[in-house]
Amino acid sequence: MCPAGVALSHPAAEVLLDYAHRGCPVNTGSPWSKEMMEAAIKKGPHTSALVDDAIKQLHQEVEAKVECGQCRVVLWDDIKDDPPKELKISPIAMIPHKSKPYRSILDVSFGVTLDTGEKIPSVNESSVIKTAPAKAIDQLGHSLNRIIHAFAQADTSDAKIFAAKWDIKDGFWRLDCEEGEEWNFAYVLPQQEGQPVKLVVPTSLQMGWIESPPYFCAASETGRDVAQQYSEAPIGSLENHKFISHALQGEDYETFQGQGGIEKLRYMIEVYVDDYICLAIPRNKEDLRHMANAVMAGVHDIFPADEEDTADPISYKKLLKLEGMWALTKDILGFTFDGDNKTLWLESPKRDALLTTMKQWIRAANRTKGGIPFDEFRSIIAKLRHAFISIPSGKGLLSPCNAILRMQPPIVYLHKNRLLRQAICDCRTLLRESTVAPTKCSELVAAWPDFVGVKDASGHGVGGVIVGENKQCVPTVFRYEWPDDIKKEIVSDANPNGKLTNSDLECAGLLMLWLVMEDVCDITTGTHVALFSDNSPTVSWVQRLAVKSSLVAGQLIRALALRLKVMGASPLSTLHVPGVQNAMTDIPSRSFGDPPKWHCKSDEELLTLYNSHFPLPNQNSWTVYQVSSRISTRILSVLRMQLISLDEWRRLPSRGRHTGVVGSPMPHLWEWTLTYRMPRSSNASELSRDSQQSLEWGTSIAAGVKSELRRYLQLSQPLARRALWPME
Repeated sequence: MCPAGVALSHPAAEVLLDYAHRGCPVNTGSPWSKEMMEAAIKKGPHTSALVDDAIKQLHQEVEAKVECGQCRVVLWDDIKDDPPKELKISPIAMIPHKSKPYRSILDVSFGVTLDTGEKIPSVNESSVIKTAPAKAIDQLGHSLNRIIHAFAQADTSDAKIFAAKWDIKDGFWRLDCEEGEEWNFAYVLPQQEGQPVKLVVPTSLQMGWIESPPYFCAASETGRDVAQQYSEAPIGSLENHKFISHALQGEDYETFQGQGGIEKLRYMIEVYVDDYICLAIPRNKEDLRHMANAVMAGVHDIFPADEEDTADPISYKKLLKLEGMWALTKDILGFTFDGDNKTLWLESPKRDALLTTMKQWIRAANRTKGGIPFDEFRSIIAKLRHAFISIPSGKGLLSPCNAILRMQPPIVYLHKNRLLRQAICDCRTLLRESTVAPTKCSELVAAWPDFVGVKDASGHGVGGVIVGENKQCVPTVFRYEWPDDIKKEIVSDANPNGKLTNSDLECAGLLMLWLVMEDVCDITTGTHVALFSDNSPTVSWVQRLAVKSSLVAGQLIRALALRLKVMGASPLSTLHVPGVQNAMTDIPSRSFGDPPKWHCKSDEELLTLYNSHFPLPNQNSWTVYQVSSRISTRILSVLRMQLISLDEWRRLPSRGRHTGVVGSPMPHLWEWTLTYRMPRSSNASELSRDSQQSLEWGTSIAAGVKSELRRYLQLSQPLARRALWPME
């Protein structure tokens, strides 16, 4: 790594030049004693590095790195009487890898244990004083999110998104340690017994060290900035890169005839550690040539080109695998993106591995009733959680799995836990279907709502209102009274042994609200919906699509997640509204006799009461929605802890119907409803006397709630890239 060309004008140039000429500072704490060194040597390599094939591959790698000056091999006998003060020895591990049998990783998280039982901190644990530029890794967690948002924003057009990526060969090995400090990363070379102990001393940063990523990203992020500068040059002004032919090939490129209606090249350049990614909405082939030249020139301004292609920093092996080729379908950061349909799904090898493992689990539960080792269970659930980035509703199925992760049993038995078994089956179904019906990127991005629903639940029943915001819908109010057996199970001071909490009922009410909105609102792929509730646990459950303690709520969230998947809506914006501001839904949820002033014996009485308290603009009228008995039965079944299959939630019966005269559809009603959060008196003199105070109060509430929603949506957005990332 050594900056040159345009990179020399970058704010990071001075520090990168210092790393290039002097090496990266390494501070791993106090020196080890000879006793510690000998204990580490006695421990030797990780067991994974003692397999014959692994030993053979490691020896070949060490020989190649010695030849190019990236490490050296020393005999312990030659230095043991006066070892270097920075010498620390960690076990080398050989991990199975997708593109070769093994990848070698130095386990610098391993702590040495002396014969006395004393535990010596590992290299990572003792790296307390940070020397790498911490800000350099600020961008890592946002790269995938930025790419998803870019695809989502283009989903409303017919524009095709081309993608290409370039990998840095031997990434961390391209940054050296300061002279003498390379001894911090020594390891014992595995070999036959009886041979003298050999220590391998890499001169470069090691993958497992906690400071390596920020050091490397200081370089790779600068390369991205430089590539951005090159991309802003006039089209056609850049020299053709030596690897340009690898980008300009393939059917998508060769058949591309240009895109009419696009006035300006649009592009995005991202880097994730050592992976450079470029998206482009080009006008013509020349735009694609320009962007490929820009990115590769930016890379070589940080990582100097090699005359030998196979040794070049831009991985020649990955170029031969067509990763640098412009294409409409491309694997990016573990997911496959389709630039024509703006969809994504988990990469096939990862998906197939997960499907195979879960199938084995389910078969074992059906036949032998065998258990799953906890470490395996935890690993697969972590991979599922990552996979569900492309299927966000999948997170709503994991509550039973999360409960197992908290308990940490040595063995996990599916046949003993029906909810857990159901969750694994459902997860496998969603994952299996993800390639046939991939997720639109627009389904993964929240935005200002098209429709707004507000609900409240009480011991009597549930009620809510639905209004249009960016889109129009019929202003709707609905209510549903809980049957007696549900009321008898509600926990209260008089009934401490009940099985249903108020939060369970609130969550059931929110599910009912969503099901009504499916029928009342025009919900299609990417529709944005905001839901408000005065119950904090319900809001938290929906925001996380996860429940810790309530089995009932866990099944309600599962049902909601499955319906979100079916409808293709974007992530819900779910926020808390204080009860004092939620009077619009207090009336329908308590219209069953308590309090008497709100008692409505029929839908007609509810409509009359509602129009008198909350008169709509332009003399429009609310419309009452009557929930069908078949839909309410589904929700009641969950409250009664009866299992409902995935298919049953997918294929719902009629949700209900509007009753009476249906009002006119209206947009932009949400702000208006915010000013009516308290019911107004039907007495003309009282209304006149309090109208100004009520208006001022309502306007203040409206501003506060809108501001809260904006903050919530901002938090879901990816971090915007700075023009040039700061060193500090």
